[in-house]
Amino acid sequence: SALHLACANGHEDMVKLLLDRKCQLNLRDGEDRTALVKAVQCQEEACVTLLLEHGADPNLKDNKGNTALHYAAREEILSIAEKLLLKNANIEAKNL
Repeated sequence: SALHLACANGHEDMVKLLLDRKCQLNLRDGEDRTALVKAVQCQEEACVTLLLEHGADPNLKDNKGNTALHYAAREEILSIAEKLLLKNANIEAKNL
């Protein structure tokens, strides 16, 4: 989606515009990844913050059972992991 692409490339202004236009926050791509997961994978912390502030669900799993927190942990992105945990990311979520 446009939101996935904007998040992957760190285009904060576009993310804000799409969020203001009430885009679907938790829409999934072909691998069941949300824009939040994409932003975490691409280490776009500002986009992660915007998505979480607008209510993105940090506990949705992709087709491998990974949540945004799994990706933050794998890449050792502590600041993003902390933001996810503050928004009630499931610390016990299991992947495949």
